[in-house]
Amino acid sequence: MKKIAVFLFEGAELFEIATFTDIFGWNNVVGLKEFRDIKLETISYKESIKCTWGGEIKVEKVITEENIAIFFDYDALIIPGGFGKANFFEEKNNEIFKKLIKYFSENNKIIVAICSAVINLLESGYIKDKKVTTYLLGNKRYFNQLKNYTVIPVEEEIVIDNNLFTCSGPGNTLELSFRLLEKLTSKKNIEIVKKNMFLK
Repeated sequence: MKKIAVFLFEGAELFEIATFTDIFGWNNVVGLKEFRDIKLETISYKESIKCTWGGEIKVEKVITEENIAIFFDYDALIIPGGFGKANFFEEKNNEIFKKLIKYFSENNKIIVAICSAVINLLESGYIKDKKVTTYLLGNKRYFNQLKNYTVIPVEEEIVIDNNLFTCSGPGNTLELSFRLLEKLTSKKNIEIVKKNMFLK
């Protein structure tokens, strides 16, 4: 069984979370039988988070100093983005998050960071010499921050550098979720899932 953790910061965008939960949920029902065992779970440093545009999500697992090693066994880590006005960046230096990124980075595991989540990811200090993107609009205020880190900024909507997936906004999450699904399964499998979801 493959396992994916969706790490939620306060103020995360529901759309960026739901795209992945739905795609992988559909996969476990209509995908090729050999790939119907991918477990996706929401995790955070606290029991629940409030989303940018309202609503609250109770996470499936709370990650702590005591149990963090359990999550080292996961195959992929997804980090949805969010808005500063919803306190998304307040915990960007969370020590538990940093330790998780350290392990995933050093062991070349899959990390997916969406939109503004790229900033929180880079604040960990463990992503270096990788091609990345982030939100490209708003006078490029997020993209311009990339020069503050030891990375290679790429002004494209989706950038994949080995096992690091980054994108520029909510609209990219559908394609990104299928790229992740393809990496974990097969091209034939994602075509089956797309067909059953009426996605072209």
